[in-house]
Amino acid sequence: MAVTVAEVLALLERIAPAELAEEWDNVGLLAGSRTATVETVLCALELNADVLDEAASLGAQLIVTHHPILFRGRKNLCSDDPEGRLLCKLVKSDVALVAAHTNFDNAHPGVNDALAARLGLENVQPGAHGMCVGEISPMALECFADMVRCNLGGAVRRYGDGARVIRRAAVLGGAGEDFARDALAAGADVYVTGEMGYHRALSAVDDGLCVVEAGHAATEAPAVFLLADALQTAADALQYNLRVLCSQRELFL
Repeated sequence: MAVTVAEVLALLERIAPAELAEEWDNVGLLAGSRTATVETVLCALELNADVLDEAASLGAQLIVTHHPILFRGRKNLCSDDPEGRLLCKLVKSDVALVAAHTNFDNAHPGVNDALAARLGLENVQPGAHGMCVGEISPMALECFADMVRCNLGGAVRRYGDGARVIRRAAVLGGAGEDFARDALAAGADVYVTGEMGYHRALSAVDDGLCVVEAGHAATEAPAVFLLADALQTAADALQYNLRVLCSQRELFL
């Protein structure tokens, strides 16, 4: 059966309810028409020119990203700057755009469940602010940081005694520097997040918590696959004629 953007939005609402989004966020339908017909959806971490080109090559009518556009107030659609050029290209493409940002961060399963699974955490429990907390086979912090690097790719910064044995980890993808104390309160030995300021990390170590800073995109990338799988499963359950794909043009792949 034919599927509209509005019907895809309804499916996404089950996966990442809008009520879970932070007040300052910009989620939901950001470009396009709710009545437009959709046969192919492309999921990506964020919108860029390459993702738009990929959508065109795949014949996708809808892009679903984690990071939103128009996140900060913009007063024109001039193409004299990178964001403006991207927005103009999006409008000309006639492709709809939906963002599932902090609503997917705070959902379970969501961004941090995907990160926990990628890192092999067991007995995972939800924590504050969408955090996930789970157990790992005991290993030295240095080995744990190497494991994070191997599973996520990219640069990893480790804070804490490399010889300390890690048994319990808290994970929060993206910018999670404000929530280290929540990880400590959850009984974690180490906190894995995407971004954390140097002095914040040292303060966490002083409090008894090791920190592994693994990169904003790298810690959220696994969630794109989870989102695509969940959306395809939801569409298939309703026998929608919908194909959901993951972007192949982003660096995390």
